[in-house]
Amino acid sequence: MSWSRRRGERSERFSQSRHSRAQPSSGDAERTQKPSHPHHHSRRDPITLGNAIGYGVGDIYGGGQLTLIGTYLVLFWTRFCGMSISTAQAVVGLSAIISGVAALSFGILGDNLYRFPIGRRFGRRHLLLMIVPPLILVGVLLWIPGLPFAVYFLVYVLWVTVAQLFASAYNTLPGEMAYGFDDRTKLSTVRLLISGASGTTILLLGGATLSIFGEHRPLGYMIFTIAVTICFALAVLICWKSTWEMSPQEAGFGKYVNGTAGQAGSRQRLSVRDEVRLWLHRLGVMFREYASTLRIAIFRRHLALYLLMLTAGDVFSQTFVFFVIYDWSKSAAFASLLLSAGIISVPLTPLFGVAMTRIGPKRMYEASFAASLVGLAWLFAAWRLVGVVREPWWTVFAVAGTLFFFVAKAPSSYLPWAVFPFIADVDQVVSGKYRASTFSGIQAGFRQLVSGLSAIAVGAMLGFVGFDSSRSAQTLLARDGLGALMIGWYVLSIVVCIIVVRRFNLDKHTDGIALAESARVRAGGDPSDVDPSVRATVEDLTGQPYGR
Repeated sequence: MSWSRRRGERSERFSQSRHSRAQPSSGDAERTQKPSHPHHHSRRDPITLGNAIGYGVGDIYGGGQLTLIGTYLVLFWTRFCGMSISTAQAVVGLSAIISGVAALSFGILGDNLYRFPIGRRFGRRHLLLMIVPPLILVGVLLWIPGLPFAVYFLVYVLWVTVAQLFASAYNTLPGEMAYGFDDRTKLSTVRLLISGASGTTILLLGGATLSIFGEHRPLGYMIFTIAVTICFALAVLICWKSTWEMSPQEAGFGKYVNGTAGQAGSRQRLSVRDEVRLWLHRLGVMFREYASTLRIAIFRRHLALYLLMLTAGDVFSQTFVFFVIYDWSKSAAFASLLLSAGIISVPLTPLFGVAMTRIGPKRMYEASFAASLVGLAWLFAAWRLVGVVREPWWTVFAVAGTLFFFVAKAPSSYLPWAVFPFIADVDQVVSGKYRASTFSGIQAGFRQLVSGLSAIAVGAMLGFVGFDSSRSAQTLLARDGLGALMIGWYVLSIVVCIIVVRRFNLDKHTDGIALAESARVRAGGDPSDVDPSVRATVEDLTGQPYGR
């Protein structure tokens, strides 16, 4: 069905594009007539539970692919594709670094697609969502043994790059679809619930499949992972079908629709030298914009907490299955079932939102870090008690410790996503602009860079201690090195985070002060007339002199 039939009769060309679902009228931004098709909405229409689920389904892929890759890919490659652990981790690491560079480009590209006819035809967000599903299906090749190494490397680079392409469009949709705080919160909450449930479901299905087909043959892995990859593509299609975005007028690109601005590609032809200078200038502007985000003190602290905790989670997921197999002497299926216990944190997500409002992120972080250290000590004790405590008591002890650890670390995994929307509020006080997309781009770039380097480091460390996952048994040095890496990396990350979070003073109260000061200055107030207590708060959050 064409967009014009979905929208009803429209007189202007851009109303036939997918993005126009967010615009009540195609010809006049001032009109408020609702679109004729029941699945199209204005940003001021309330978000229903069905709308939120349609959006949240997309994170079956967004979050689920991280679970699938982090848990099974290195194990599959080292057992059935002839790679060493260091080689497999190097592929994962280098690909993440490449995708980090791509994330910076996708952020700028996605924001400016309305400048081009294809963006106005299909939507700047939905054009990207539309091309993701067929690219996801190429990932099936990751799970076929016997292919050349170059194929695995190139396909995995494509896989992680496509994930960044999806994220650059998907993460913007709450702001595109909804105007009010409550509606945006509903979209984000449902998304996180679906993401957590899908990750757990993947682990449960993986464990069950390996139990049926055996974990030392590739068939079970292939059936499971290829089926999940197809589900990822379908999830993105459902999201593409169920969501909408702002029109060019609402997004500030109306001049490209009515022809009052020069269209991209229609400007006067430049010489090669001038063309190169123009693109270098644009590149310089982009990097200066990204670099300016690091001047905001609270963003630097947030970024440190975000990178340390998510990277520690990456290392944990990459090594936990091996840890269970070789240090706990259990099966990969048992490891998958233990990881699936992470679902225990999903029902707690609404409680985290309440706690964030009442006690603030700083105290939540501190409580989560302290409890996580206890959980890691519990896992260490279970490791040292293997063969000492009789079954089934050892199993009960190990499962209880794993459950406790997952609950303990859940707030520190939730908080970076919950805190991020407030970072741009602080920046707005000193920059005068709301630059959420810029902060998102630089955060994604650093995330992939650090993730890539950590994956390479994990592979190098395991290779150094002689770990070889193709063996049925490991040397004592390899087993001790594996356990020390998994637990030690997380402990060290938490220790650094405890130091950083001591000055993390962004909460509901201080964010309100930042918003009020921004509103005062926009209304014509002079920054030098700021109240001393407000100045102190702003300077603590931004790390820059204010109103002096």
